[in-house]
Amino acid sequence: MIRLVKTLIVAIALTTVPGYAITFELDPQQTALAMTFGATLHRVDGSLKVREGRIDISDSGAASGKIVIDLTTARTGVARRDHKMHEKILESRRFPLAVFTIERMDGVLNRTGSSDVQLHGRLEMHGVAREVALPARVVSDGHHVSASGILLIPYLEWGMADPSFFVLRVEKQVKVTVKTAGRISE
Repeated sequence: MIRLVKTLIVAIALTTVPGYAITFELDPQQTALAMTFGATLHRVDGSLKVREGRIDISDSGAASGKIVIDLTTARTGVARRDHKMHEKILESRRFPLAVFTIERMDGVLNRTGSSDVQLHGRLEMHGVAREVALPARVVSDGHHVSASGILLIPYLEWGMADPSFFVLRVEKQVKVTVKTAGRISE
């Protein structure tokens, strides 16, 4: 019995090893950003691509890094709507990127298994930077990581135009679902 208790204590201690630092390199090919928002009588679904991403995390909760999103890749599947979105809402020629600069993390990141964390930082988009928090579920085997989370973007706060007109009303926030995978380096 004592041996079992000691084994459990060691296993728990190794799950969150004090003093470790890891770097999570996002794989753009394994990263999907899905966006969705409601409009009068329908819902709009779309996607975006990540250009690059790197997150450095220590056991103390200190985190840094950035995720670069290519806004020129935003698509909803309707050419006319996409053209208007790029020209009048995102203004993606003028503001082609959105950058989430990570400043800290809440929660405990387990070296293996699953963890619920929240990344805090600034999202710069459309020439405006705002504080955001991205809650995420992270699963790691010690070498590879997958993560998912949802971020609500009240786009009017970034100075983007409201696409509502006449009887068409569009929700004032976009739900962005993030799913990513990558590798851990130390």
